[in-house]
Amino acid sequence: MTMSLLLAATLSALFLTQISWAATVEEVAMLKSSDRQKILVEGAKKEGKLSFYTTLIVDQVVRPLKEAFEKEYPFVQVEFFRGNSDRIVQRLVSEYQAKRYAVDVVDGTTTTTLVRRAGYAQKFFSPHLAEYPAELKDAQGFWGVANLYFHTLGYNTKMVKPNEVPKSYEDLLNPRWKGQLFWSTGRGGGGPLFIGNVFLSMGESAGKAYVQKLKGQNIAKTTASARQVLDLVIAGEYPIALQIFNHHAYISKTAGAPSEWQPIEPVAATISTIGLAKYAPHPHAAMLFLDFVLSKRGQKVYQASNYLPAHPEVPALQADLKPGGGRFKKVNYINPDDQFEKGNEWLEYFQSQFLK
Repeated sequence: MTMSLLLAATLSALFLTQISWAATVEEVAMLKSSDRQKILVEGAKKEGKLSFYTTLIVDQVVRPLKEAFEKEYPFVQVEFFRGNSDRIVQRLVSEYQAKRYAVDVVDGTTTTTLVRRAGYAQKFFSPHLAEYPAELKDAQGFWGVANLYFHTLGYNTKMVKPNEVPKSYEDLLNPRWKGQLFWSTGRGGGGPLFIGNVFLSMGESAGKAYVQKLKGQNIAKTTASARQVLDLVIAGEYPIALQIFNHHAYISKTAGAPSEWQPIEPVAATISTIGLAKYAPHPHAAMLFLDFVLSKRGQKVYQASNYLPAHPEVPALQADLKPGGGRFKKVNYINPDDQFEKGNEWLEYFQSQFLK
């Protein structure tokens, strides 16, 4: 056989192997048979581990999640890499372009959408997804939701009395708050997400009219994260922050800080999605992990870690941090596709009005 024919045959064999591998991952991901659990467990015993690329805080929830899963499935070791959504996607894409398939499961607010648009996501079936409402699972089957983030006001209780706290969009226009409000300029939260929620709540025309009024409040800006914005409010730099995570304010309050949160309905909610990589090297273990995260058992690990579980039947550790717990009901759930498709529009409008 000539060298060229040998090379062609080798490449053909590699190509067929990749097709077979992809089909195997898909078959495992879409298993619905009565012996599904048995098949996953037997396969996971042979695989022995899985790789999880996550945006979650390691000591707060990743390690507890790893320990709880490994206690239930002691024959599987969870390895993890932590980064933000962009970093995770960059790493996965670089690995795939180098034909190195290292990751099984990814999570994050935009991670799964970016991975899918790159062509590297795998649809999957988990029986636990039936327990979630439509807004908390992908209609195409590429992601489920692991935890939630509710964006509210955060304020310093030494600087703002309870009867003074803004409780509506109109309240934010009170001259009392001119130069006293604070937000982040980050794309996935802060001012841009506030703009997006205003547009979703009021409609674009009325929303833009409102934003023109809000501009007169001279809102202070920073590139800091929502957590850092709240910390600066707690430190007394400003009395009120817009678009912080309500559970951060609660955690700080329980630690003794002058911290509290206030919803303005409908509250903007971003969702941390979780999904399967197209060429997951450990698909059986990965599906056991996805099942675990989406189950009530796994969701209670998020709950105990002071994250807000997505499962509708698993409340937050502090119940009023989720809708229906007594402090708010109306929510705009902003899924990762909306964040991707509308996020640039919201960011550009925010920048045109508040940064120029």
